[in-house]
Amino acid sequence: MRTDGVDVSFLSVADNHLSMLRGWLSEPHVRQWWGDPDKELESIRDGCASGEVEGFIFHVDGKPAGYIQSWTPSQYDEPWAKDLPSDTPGVDIFVGPPEMTGKGIAALALKAFAGRLFENGAARIVIDPDAGNRRAVRAYSKAGFVPFGEWIDESGRTLLMELTRTEFERNS
Repeated sequence: MRTDGVDVSFLSVADNHLSMLRGWLSEPHVRQWWGDPDKELESIRDGCASGEVEGFIFHVDGKPAGYIQSWTPSQYDEPWAKDLPSDTPGVDIFVGPPEMTGKGIAALALKAFAGRLFENGAARIVIDPDAGNRRAVRAYSKAGFVPFGEWIDESGRTLLMELTRTEFERNS
């Protein structure tokens, strides 16, 4: 899929991706927001195996660039998600290689992934970055996501952002 002149592709997470994912999850810029690499890798592997998560390695112009997943927030104990329609997908993403950060890659991948989700019937997509993760919030904004609320609890402040199909189509 071409987005802004760049080829973005997605490969379902497979066993042969696990060592690369572990390496990326161990990078300081990822670990800061995702947490313990071993726990997160197990969560990704288990979520993909059970179907709770659809996880992908995304490539930019043929190079592995990061991880992106969709999930259904209303199926979890996320208090902020209790009012979401049950078919609203949530998205999580990180750019893996440190040298690829700060170049607009996350926004490009997120736009391309949003296009896939909208083609598959989603009317709205949500994402829930830590409010202190300014780099992520900027990338999500560049991809068209806008804030619709926030959630504050013992783990911190979560910014709730959304992208509607109507808004995506208007700006595509």
